This record gives sequence, structure tokens and C-alpha cells, in this order.
Amino acid sequence: MKKLLLLSAVLLLLCVHDAADAAGNMNTFNSDVSFLFFQENPGPKVEIYPNPLSEGRLTIEANDQILNVQVLNITGEMVFNREYQPGTYSVVVELNQAEKGLYLVRVSFNHKVIHTEKIMVK
Repeated sequence: MKKLLLLSAVLLLLCVHDAADAAGNMNTFNSDVSFLFFQENPGPKVEIYPNPLSEGRLTIEANDQILNVQVLNITGEMVFNREYQPGTYSVVVELNQAEKGLYLVRVSFNHKVIHTEKIMVK
């Protein structure tokens, strides 16, 4: 069964590649390949805004329960770390004391799923 699935995937890739090549657009091929291999088990949908941040309040919304939020500066130093109660789908992070620069926002969910996104503080 695995061989049949693998063969089907290879044939599909060849067809997509031929169609993209005929259209002169390899971007179609690249996006279809990433969809086949990386969208099998998509993680939670996460919105982090505003980005860039200028007022100090960062909003994080997700369609899954947020368990923990961490904010790290560019050197890896943690500037914010907080755990949340089950049933939390939206949080506001106060970053009033954060210096200008790039930060990583790490949002943890159930099943060891972690979403990491880059933000800029102006």
C-alpha cells in the first residue's frame, strides 16, 4: 500500500511539474510540492498583530488553546514568558519595556505544537 501511495505521489508530482513547465511557471510546481509534503497535518492558525509593534501591546489569537507564550530578543534572552489557563484562545502581551529590534514570539499549544513568528518593535 505504501508503494502504491508513493508511486501515486511521484506521478502527481510529474504531472504538476509538466503542467508548470508547459505554462512556463515553476512557482506553481514549488507551491504544489510544499502543499503535498508539508500540509499533511497543519498546525493551529495563529494571528500575531500588530507587526511591526509600536505601542507595546501585542495581540495573539489562535483557533487552538494557547498554553504558553514566550518572547525572546535577538540574542535569545527571554523578555516575556507566561502560561495560560485551558480555554485561552486570545492573549494580549505587554511589551512596553521592549527595546527596538527583532523578537521571536513562541506560542505553545497542546500536543507539543509550537508556533514561532518574528516581530519587530519600532
